[in-house]
Amino acid sequence: MPRGRKSQASLSVVPPAIPGAGRPDPPSQLDTKEAQIWRAVVGALPDYWIDRAGEQILLRLVAQAAIAARYEVRLRELRAQGSSDDPEIAALSTTHGVAAKVITHLLASLRATPRSRMVSRAAGPKMSEVPRSRPWDTRA
Repeated sequence: MPRGRKSQASLSVVPPAIPGAGRPDPPSQLDTKEAQIWRAVVGALPDYWIDRAGEQILLRLVAQAAIAARYEVRLRELRAQGSSDDPEIAALSTTHGVAAKVITHLLASLRATPRSRMVSRAAGPKMSEVPRSRPWDTRA
């Protein structure tokens, strides 16, 4: 064991390596609406939640959410114009529903919804038995 004073470097605390890069900025190829959706989703998640793979899922999510937003605007316009029996309204609402399901699935894949982060009642009591370290974590 070395004697004497400890260096400043040996006393500093090094944070553990965390996957992800903090809160990633939206890519430059996104339009204004897509960038707004990106920031809203990333802002709702904890720091360092989105890694490179998550960014790929988030890109698809943002595209689908922007499309769904356009569908919603068009649906409102059509409903304001006239009857609810319009075949365009029916087709558009079906397409919007499909987009909404895709968005829900992508949000769940990112574990971005409160429900996707909940622990089930059956698993709740067992959570205290789960080891804190994982086999694939490196030990220093």
